[in-house]
Amino acid sequence: MARPREFDPEIAMDRAMALFWDVGYEEASLAELLSAMEITKGSFYKAFQDKQSIYLAALDRYNDKVVSGTVAFLSDARQGTGRDRILGLFGRISEAVQRDGDRLGCFLCNAMIDKAGGGEAEARLQAMTRRLEGAFQRALLDDGWDIKTAQATARGILSAYFGLRVLGRAGLSADMAADCIGQVERLLEPDAA
Repeated sequence: MARPREFDPEIAMDRAMALFWDVGYEEASLAELLSAMEITKGSFYKAFQDKQSIYLAALDRYNDKVVSGTVAFLSDARQGTGRDRILGLFGRISEAVQRDGDRLGCFLCNAMIDKAGGGEAEARLQAMTRRLEGAFQRALLDDGWDIKTAQATARGILSAYFGLRVLGRAGLSADMAADCIGQVERLLEPDAA
């Protein structure tokens, strides 16, 4: 009879994601993963096969938890106009960095910079990026922007979003966050369209 698992896979997965988020794929050794996840090597290989598979699962978990939440927020008309939702998202990121000293930044940003994990990881990263771009674009379309301008502006906002997240990891100052948000406000002005 097989022995039951000695760990909670959800908790172990969150711990693995936190390690990859902090140090990246290449720097996360198997020993560090086992320690962070608080599991044995045997349990690791039974549940996750290898480092690559757990990294891909961590990316999927981030997509499900964080990217989906961001997309939902940007799509929620109860949060105001598309402009309000976009600026609200940037404000929430800035506040979290200032309040919590968030130095992890964005796992998606970190993973794109890390460029590790192979073609499957790259496909997941591109899909998450497209989801975020699409959410920004839909928020703009909700405000009556034409499709071509909304697409181009969404890409500019996406680059500001990634920039704000990277700067958060670097210890973003309140002034720098305000300037970044100010640039997004300019992108959202009707004259900018």
